Amino acid sequence: MPTALSGELSWQAPVQCHPLGSPGQPLGWLLWHGARQADELTRRLAVLLSGHLVAGSVQGELAVARTTHEALLEISRLANHADSVDDFLPRMHRAVSRLMPADNFYIALFDEEAGQIRFPYFVDQHEPAPPDVGRAYPLRGPSASLTAWLIRENHFLLLKGDEIRVLCQRERIRFMGVPPHWWMGMPLVSGAGKVMGAVVVQGYDSGYTPVLADESTFLYVGHHISCALDRLLYRAHLEQQVWQRTSELEGINARLRAEVVERQRSEQLQHMLFRIAELSNTSLSMEAFFVGLHRLLSEFIDASNCMVALYDQSRDELSFPYCSDLRLAELSPRAPGRGPVEQVLHSGRPLLLADMHSHPLFGLQNDNGTPPHSWLGVPLYSGNMLRGVLSVQSYQDNTRYSWRDQEILEFVANHIGSALARVQALDDLQRAYVDLEQRVRERSDALDAANAQLQHDSLHDPVTKLPNRNHFSRVLKRSWDHFQLAPEQRFAVLLIDLDRFKLVNDTLGHLIGDQLLVEAGQRIRQSLRFGDFMARLGGDEYAVLLASVDDMAECEQVARDLVAAFERPFVLSGREVFSTVSVGVVLASKEHYSRAEDLLRDADHAMYRTKQNGRHGYTLFNHALRCNQADQLALEAELRHALSNGGELVPYYQAIVDSHSGRLAGFETLVRWHHPELGMIAPGVFLPMAEESGLILKLDRYMIERACAQLAQWYADGTITHEVCLHINLSSAHFHDTKLVDWMLRLIQQHQLPPGTLHLEVTESALIDVPDVAIEVMRQLKTHGICLALDDFGTGYSALSYLHRYHFDVLKIDQAFVREVHCQEESIAIVRAIVALAEALGMDVVAEGVETEVQVRALRELGCPRLQGYYFARPAPAAELDWLRLAGMPAELARSA
Repeated sequence: MPTALSGELSWQAPVQCHPLGSPGQPLGWLLWHGARQADELTRRLAVLLSGHLVAGSVQGELAVARTTHEALLEISRLANHADSVDDFLPRMHRAVSRLMPADNFYIALFDEEAGQIRFPYFVDQHEPAPPDVGRAYPLRGPSASLTAWLIRENHFLLLKGDEIRVLCQRERIRFMGVPPHWWMGMPLVSGAGKVMGAVVVQGYDSGYTPVLADESTFLYVGHHISCALDRLLYRAHLEQQVWQRTSELEGINARLRAEVVERQRSEQLQHMLFRIAELSNTSLSMEAFFVGLHRLLSEFIDASNCMVALYDQSRDELSFPYCSDLRLAELSPRAPGRGPVEQVLHSGRPLLLADMHSHPLFGLQNDNGTPPHSWLGVPLYSGNMLRGVLSVQSYQDNTRYSWRDQEILEFVANHIGSALARVQALDDLQRAYVDLEQRVRERSDALDAANAQLQHDSLHDPVTKLPNRNHFSRVLKRSWDHFQLAPEQRFAVLLIDLDRFKLVNDTLGHLIGDQLLVEAGQRIRQSLRFGDFMARLGGDEYAVLLASVDDMAECEQVARDLVAAFERPFVLSGREVFSTVSVGVVLASKEHYSRAEDLLRDADHAMYRTKQNGRHGYTLFNHALRCNQADQLALEAELRHALSNGGELVPYYQAIVDSHSGRLAGFETLVRWHHPELGMIAPGVFLPMAEESGLILKLDRYMIERACAQLAQWYADGTITHEVCLHINLSSAHFHDTKLVDWMLRLIQQHQLPPGTLHLEVTESALIDVPDVAIEVMRQLKTHGICLALDDFGTGYSALSYLHRYHFDVLKIDQAFVREVHCQEESIAIVRAIVALAEALGMDVVAEGVETEVQVRALRELGCPRLQGYYFARPAPAAELDWLRLAGMPAELARSA
């Protein structure tokens, strides 16, 4: 305006000017050319015009400020009320467009964890779609974007014209799309000072360029956008966390609900199991059990049609103890077919047919021809045995069994297998009770008779039908109690034992032995009085209770009759058998007895004394025998000391001579006991006691060791030659000793005795006691050069059988035959037979008990090769042997011949 005015005014007139606007902020100038009198008016006009211009300027600024304020309020309100970032950004763009040209506007957000940039809002006139999403941060090089560079550098950036090209070349930034005329961007910073993205405005119109006010407005708006986005993003982050936590809680809640449901189901199943157990314990029949089980099963699944099929493998048959079906009547047992039940039995596994119409088994109909729509069956096991099938079925279209139903049915089946077996056993038991009651009624009479027979058998011997030991003990106790009340009613006890019964039993057999026991019982019964009680105690022992006896003389008469009754032979199976008895008698007495059992004990002792005295007789027990019994115990103790100390038991030697030449052939060793106080004790006193107490083993070994040592000494000093042998008696108890052979061999090796010099004399009783063991022991002894001699030959019943079974080297003729060999034809015949038998079997013979010259001549005439007896020498210790007489024996025999 001043230029224009200056061109039109004349420079001749003076020009006047006046500033327009407020002080310090001129809005323009008022110029005029005129007289000075018009200055005052003009100045007034300038003041008015200035006020008008200032008012217009202030009004414009106020309008801009109001627009800016409203836009910022809108942005702040949007940040507080927007539901999401996607809802906030378009509305925020419209608010920014009111403040400045923002047709090309976008916002970039940077994900620091992923290192990527995304564009939640992008509006551009030349780019309908945002740039590639997912570029990494920081981005450098030719592929870098201007937005990424702005975020990385973190400061405001305004570029115009060529500045964009220069920056892109310098920083190696590739601008995507059409380059704008101007580009303005600002980093978005969170409240924590972290760059979270950028807001960018760009223009393609060359007619407009942002000014300083636009920059200030953009910076101011950018800060508000940062704050609003920070709140929104933080709220979105919180909402995301809340959503995630909510999802987690919902998942936990769902799992808890599932666990609650599962626990409730487990409790239901546990309750079902308890009720099944209760059913099995309370049901009185199989049908009642199945009815209760069906009712229980219906509470959990659709079990309106339920059936139990049991398979009998032995009969290959299916039975149906329970069938509750709307369309099925009661089923009869049948052979297995090809239906669903048979499929379960064949596989042993559950079978679920949710839709029978679509299954191959649809054509296999039920017994009434109506197939179900859905079928479920499970096997019934009892332990490892498959017993049958439990099945349910439905004829309704809306009912389809599921795996859940199968699980429940399997649970029930798994727990009723054993219950089914128990209930079935109870059912069978009920039927058995009926049969049992009938059988009890039928057999009640037979049972009474059997009880009576049992009572009789418990008190009687099954072989002889006599009362047994138990019965005798009762009668004895009753008699003793009566005797205590009435001492004048005395009684006596007789104990009877058959002599040589074991020999008869082993030789002729147990059948003949039983016959002998019966016959012996009858003979004893015939020898008793009326009122006497008789019993068989066991084995070959009998007991008799003599009632109402006055003294021992009456008892002795009965005992004498008993012994005489057994002098006659027994005829058993056409054979004559002799068997005598040994009797012990004791009389009841209050003075010497306090118990009934003591009477039986003393009777046994008296019977044993009879056997010691040679059997076939009786012994009356008295006080002297009781004292003698005590003496026997004392004597046994002293014998034990004698075996330990040595010196009291001395071996005696009796010569055995050749009957033809008279030369010494051997010695028999005999034991003698020199008691320091009692003097010489006879062998007949202590040897039976040693046999009974078991000391005979130690005694025999003691004597064999002494005799072998003496024989070795005689050989060593030349007193005798090796042709002289030594005979030693051996008890039957040694045949139970498995170490006997080894001990004998060590003893022979110790003394270096030649083979054949040691002869062991065995009695017939040793062979009777252990015949089988004796054979083996004797075989081993003979194998090692030890000779065997059978002592007392001819006195037993089965001696010839022993010669057949055992291999003896020497037979010793008992002195009972030698005593009368010179005057009795029977003795001569027996000795002649023994000598002939020994020659036939290749054995030597020794005659015992030769005491006179007449006996010597008779035995020489009969051909007996060896003689032994007092005629030649009495038994004597080794130091007292008469060697001179033994040496002159050949000449003496020559003179007697």
